[in-house]
Amino acid sequence: MKKKWLNILLFLIGVLWAVTFHAADNEILLRELKQHGARSAATWSGFKGKDIKERILPAPDIVIDYLRKDNAYQGYKERPEKAGIDQGFFSDILRAILETPQSVRNQIHEHVIAVFLVQELAGSAYVELLRDFDDNRMGFIVLDVGSLNRKANEWASWKENSPFAAKGMYRIEARIEKKTNDSRMAAIQYIFLHELGHLVGVAKGAHPSWFVGGNPQKWPFAKLSWLTCEDAFKGKSKFDESFTSRSKIRFYLFEKAPLSSKEIYETYNQWIKTNFVSLYAATNMYDDFAETYAMFVHVALQKRPWAIRIMKGDRMVREITNTILSKRCMSKKIYLDKVFK
Repeated sequence: MKKKWLNILLFLIGVLWAVTFHAADNEILLRELKQHGARSAATWSGFKGKDIKERILPAPDIVIDYLRKDNAYQGYKERPEKAGIDQGFFSDILRAILETPQSVRNQIHEHVIAVFLVQELAGSAYVELLRDFDDNRMGFIVLDVGSLNRKANEWASWKENSPFAAKGMYRIEARIEKKTNDSRMAAIQYIFLHELGHLVGVAKGAHPSWFVGGNPQKWPFAKLSWLTCEDAFKGKSKFDESFTSRSKIRFYLFEKAPLSSKEIYETYNQWIKTNFVSLYAATNMYDDFAETYAMFVHVALQKRPWAIRIMKGDRMVREITNTILSKRCMSKKIYLDKVFK
């Protein structure tokens, strides 16, 4: 018996040591990320004034190093690598940017210093602010070439199913383009709009910088849904009492996701009673704005479709469309109307 309790004690000591070591390691990583050269405006001074097509390129080593450290900080095992670029892929990215409304292109010019291409990012895309953002208002966007080798509706369905493990009773079919416009370029454009939304959100004061954080109630967009901000990308929403699945939503985890595909219907049933425009928007206050921004441009400005279909076998059991235009999300549409006025 004594040996049993001794083993348990040693195990608990080991767990405590591992947690303490991980926390200390994360503090070091966070300090490195805050001061990293990839976030220095001086690093990218040669990019200023260049045409956007000259600022789309494979991620240089300094960005790769930054992304690897950020993945380690976030707990992702993937190690990003520099991606090659072919002319067809480059043309799709350039078209995705140039075929946005002029108001969006103006924001790209104001806030995007460069677009970097990688592989093994642990997601579709990524965005980061340069240091002294209040002065320079710039950041860089990273796109994952592997994730972007899909047409728009295929990519959207892949993403929407990613928080639910195992094939089961339900699955999701997402539609963000008509069949005639369902292309890789359209997928890239929607993803790019989301990442641009992150930069615009900080620049316009919709929410605080993720490096600083702050009480959501002090920020005009964040306070529409959020009560607290904890540890950068965590916090409590106004809907957590009824939206009990929200805290378990983890995109891009697939088979490792906390939620099961059997929980798809109930999760979406809870979500549609909130003012979040998408399930991804419900994960944190930063993605809340970025998702709202992307959908506003896509649906309200470009008049393109957005739909989620919950399928049970081959039968559709629920369809949710164009949520940015719905009554429950009206306060967020009004905010974006002002941003683009």
